[in-house]
Amino acid sequence: MKEFYDKPIYAVTNYMIGFCLSSIYLAICNILLILFIILTAISPDNFSFLLLFICLIPFGPSLGALYSTIGKIIREKDIYFSSVFWNSYKKNFLSNLKLWLTELILITIFFIDFRYFYVNMPQTGIHIIIASLIVILLVAGLYAFSINSRFELKLKDLIILSLYFMIKKFPTTILKVIVLALAYYLLKSVSIVFLIFVPSIVCTIFTYYNKDIFREVENKFRSHVQDHLK
Repeated sequence: MKEFYDKPIYAVTNYMIGFCLSSIYLAICNILLILFIILTAISPDNFSFLLLFICLIPFGPSLGALYSTIGKIIREKDIYFSSVFWNSYKKNFLSNLKLWLTELILITIFFIDFRYFYVNMPQTGIHIIIASLIVILLVAGLYAFSINSRFELKLKDLIILSLYFMIKKFPTTILKVIVLALAYYLLKSVSIVFLIFVPSIVCTIFTYYNKDIFREVENKFRSHVQDHLK
């Protein structure tokens, strides 16, 4: 029996089940957002910006839990996906929620400003600057949730660290944007059966991209602890 569990086919099947379950759990956590998107697609006139904001709130903690689960799959190979996802969701709920609300509120404010300047004063070009700030926030979030899934940091330190790595690892940042663009294309083009794997696949790719970042942060923590012990 042990030989079966050691075979690559078992590992691949286990990963696929894990990715599928993790994505299903992500969908369950964001059922309000999914319903909002479906209802808005059916009746665009009923779109509500405030309702969208409310429906987006659960996304942050669930994304953080997905990052934690995928990271543990990569590090430990064989885990109990369900328990890891929900334990991570509960354990890091407040830190992920705090991070996500900060990002979501800033994006909302910038988006309102963008609409105002784009409609009323397009000649000033201020809307382009605001759009750039929104992009920076979104890209920094790609680093922030991944780092937050591995390390306990204050919100201010987490944001600064995310911006630092976004600039320092600029080629990786570009690759992440390309991956997101490809994922968006897949969401529009492939069978709905495949869609359930997309969030986990994207998080897996980003986690592999962030291996050097995790190593660097771990080394900083280690040197910081050693300095205090001297």
